Amino acid sequence: MKKSLLFIFVTFITFATNAQTGLYVPQLAKFDTAMLNLMSAYNVPGGQLAITYHGRLVYNRGFGLANTSTQDSVYPNSIFRIASISKTFTGVACLQLFENGLLNLDAKAFGPTGILNDAMYSNILDPRYTDITVRMLLQHSGGWDRAISGDPMFDAYNIATVMGVASPPSPQVVIQYMLSHKMLDFDPGTQYQYSNFGFCVLGRIIEKITGQTYDDYITNNILIPLGITDMHLGYNLLANQLPNEVNYYDYPGAPYAYSVYNNSTLVPWPYGGFNIEFMDSHGGWVSSCSDLLRFVCGIDRFNTRPDILSTATLDTLTKPSANEPNYACGIQVNIYNNWWHNGSLPGTTSEYVRNGNAQINWAIILNTRDAAGNINSAVDNLVWNVLPSINSWPSFDLFNTTSIENLSNHAIITVSPNPTKDRINFSVNVNMQLSNISGQIIAEEKNINTFDLSDQPSGLYFLTITDGYGNILQRNKIVKE
Repeated sequence: MKKSLLFIFVTFITFATNAQTGLYVPQLAKFDTAMLNLMSAYNVPGGQLAITYHGRLVYNRGFGLANTSTQDSVYPNSIFRIASISKTFTGVACLQLFENGLLNLDAKAFGPTGILNDAMYSNILDPRYTDITVRMLLQHSGGWDRAISGDPMFDAYNIATVMGVASPPSPQVVIQYMLSHKMLDFDPGTQYQYSNFGFCVLGRIIEKITGQTYDDYITNNILIPLGITDMHLGYNLLANQLPNEVNYYDYPGAPYAYSVYNNSTLVPWPYGGFNIEFMDSHGGWVSSCSDLLRFVCGIDRFNTRPDILSTATLDTLTKPSANEPNYACGIQVNIYNNWWHNGSLPGTTSEYVRNGNAQINWAIILNTRDAAGNINSAVDNLVWNVLPSINSWPSFDLFNTTSIENLSNHAIITVSPNPTKDRINFSVNVNMQLSNISGQIIAEEKNINTFDLSDQPSGLYFLTITDGYGNILQRNKIVKE
């Protein structure tokens, strides 16, 4: 499906922390209230919530601020780090290779007969490494226990120092380090112990089998076929922020971390306190909620939208492991036919859910997390708590905005120049309303392609553009010099 360029949003007159963007849906307004309550309770700068019903995107809204310094709002197309939700993408990639006959889930990962049998991985301290299979990696039973030996994916500088390379190291160097310096904590296949490192290994297995980078394989074989074009692997530093990406905020009073680059500079945890760039296959993706739901709808086993895997393969993907009834292959499951995964990093809280009994999917992403971790439960409960009060669902599909009755099919309207000394011009004829910084409406015009501000004092203005039905299409900040 081609991704629509249409971007429709609604926002309050000021860019306050409770600003909401995206199409307002009256019958689903209780989700607005629930999100605002959660954000207020946990001091969340910004977030998104999107919901699909029977394969249709019926709710897609942004809340609060993407950047607290500039007061820029979160929009439905803003993108966030999704942390461990990335594991589901890696799991689906492995199962896709399995379906295509390219990957045996019971194949060994290491050793002379393993997939990663390259010379760089030949120095193995613990012979049990050669017993680890792809399935064990997918199900977190590879032999690593973070509570005993720590998580190497948050030990970038130390690993680089031991291995004699610049920090942060590559995923390959991390694997070399673990093989040559760390014993396993339990016999492979005998326990469930959540392991970021195991999914790091799976990323390299995907690369070895396909001859592509992990990024390229996921993009070309999963994202693009599902119509997802604005999902990317993230970067450590704010200077490398992606277009439409939000800023990330640690909880108030959070300590600083030593930089993964030099272990001496103190930095905010979300920006260099850990190395997201080698977390690709277990925590590196950046996405909007709507694109995340395009993916979920592509694996949900419902008949409303085409799935990217066969029914039999989806059954394998979601079959609980022998060691943990609520985890399958990169995806969490339960006896109620629900699938989900959550994610958490400094500056990020995320979750998607597939409600199997109601054919409803949803995704929530926030640009912070709290100190105690209570926000994870609040995010998990938010939609579940509201669902019983929803009596009807919209008939439109925001995945295909051109099909929505009474909404304009214009792409984002260009407003220029900005800043301006006198006049602003529009790429199409518009209906517009101009407000000053106090929220006072100072001008309203219909069907114009230019507007003269020469009689207004210098300063900041808010421009609201509507269609012929009163729907707000776009909002811009205008600077008059």
